[in-house]
Amino acid sequence: MTNRSITVGRLLIAATLFIAAIVGTYALVRVVPQTGRRNELPPAFSLDLKDKFSVDPSLIRFTQTAEIAAGLEEVRALAVGPENRIYVAGDRAIAIFQPDGTPHTDIAVKGQPRCLAVGGNGWKDPGSLYVGTDQGIEVFSPNGEALDAWPAVSDKSRITSIAIAKESVYAADAGEKVVLRYSPEGELVGRIGRPDPEREMPGFIIPSHSFDVAIGPDDELYAVNPGARRVQSYTPDGELDSFWGTSNASIEGFFGCCNPAHLAVLPDGRFVTSEKGIPRIKIYTPLGEFDSVVAGPTELGLHETAAGDARTSKANRIYDIATDRLGHVLVLDPVGRCVRVFSPTGKPDSTEEGKGQVSRR
Repeated sequence: MTNRSITVGRLLIAATLFIAAIVGTYALVRVVPQTGRRNELPPAFSLDLKDKFSVDPSLIRFTQTAEIAAGLEEVRALAVGPENRIYVAGDRAIAIFQPDGTPHTDIAVKGQPRCLAVGGNGWKDPGSLYVGTDQGIEVFSPNGEALDAWPAVSDKSRITSIAIAKESVYAADAGEKVVLRYSPEGELVGRIGRPDPEREMPGFIIPSHSFDVAIGPDDELYAVNPGARRVQSYTPDGELDSFWGTSNASIEGFFGCCNPAHLAVLPDGRFVTSEKGIPRIKIYTPLGEFDSVVAGPTELGLHETAAGDARTSKANRIYDIATDRLGHVLVLDPVGRCVRVFSPTGKPDSTEEGKGQVSRR
């Protein structure tokens, strides 16, 4: 081969690499956000959520009947006590309200509260308060007196939800990826949901810190498995009993990387779920069948541009939920820093669309 041929070949290779670099840079600029520059996703990377933003009005069977200003700079968690008092956590404090929204009292918390639960009428001390922080669980009497502090089980422990049964306190630990079971005195007596390959039990899949637990009317433990987009139930000794939920973007399914983000149970045994990304508060029957909608983004006061892409930081707008003895659904609004109270508009009526199915072990 002549020197001229070698030179021409090298020039062709260099030109090809130069063109590839230009194309690659152009694609990167279009895909990666840059300050002050156009951020346009190519069609292959775009995510059209317009059809998920709006909810069919015929599916919405609740209406907002009250709004309670929390009086906190940052709201983090919500609970309802046995007298239907409302508890809101944030700003290293717990703000307590009467059922009609009248302020009752405030309780100072040493750590930054991330979740809370209130002992019901069946608990050893109804009205006692359990607050999850990065340091563990702080325990208060019904009148706000600090009683005890249960330390975190490890350095990576992160308590994200607490639920109180008749004889146990359950704490969802997103760092350890298990549900911790405590005795009423604070003794750690079990870890629920650990992977068990021999029994084909993969454990909880928790891509983020959205990990919630709730107690049903039968005193059974329910835990969200957010990465699997489903809800699982367990016996007190930690055996997986059943699970339900489907992973899809339709109204009856759970959409995104890790949903539902929050879980609550109505007095009649129906489930209430809260999804992040595109916020949707929904109702499911005790068998895991889609029932109805409490509120979608519009009912929560969000415009489409405010909800944004579920993959961005706006997905951190997570709406905690709780229920009271009258069947109301309470929603903690982190944007408005308030509690929205939704009341049922009529008799519950399960739809035939999108029915789920409980699976038993």
